[in-house]
Amino acid sequence: MSQYNKLETGQVVLSTCGRDMGKLQMVLEILDDSYVLVVDGKQRKIEKPKKKKIKHLQKYNKKLQLENLTDKKLRYMLNNLKKEDQDKDVQRSYWIRRNSSRCSS
Repeated sequence: MSQYNKLETGQVVLSTCGRDMGKLQMVLEILDDSYVLVVDGKQRKIEKPKKKKIKHLQKYNKKLQLENLTDKKLRYMLNNLKKEDQDKDVQRSYWIRRNSSRCSS
């Protein structure tokens, strides 16, 4: 539970539950102890972020700058991170499948 309290605005996260499972996103705003608003620049644009439970996110050790951020820049940065981590995709998908019971409630 301690990782959930350490999310910050601009933090890159991996969705572990829901329709966007396995996708990289960025925390746009922290609403309270349980929820944040996330964006990915494609399906969830900056103008219409998704409300997501913090427990359904896995924290990345990367933080993006929010100033002058556009959907295009966000997509570019998230795609670069995805390319850097391609060799870890097998481990990540295994972790998501193994912990898919976390998606309830």
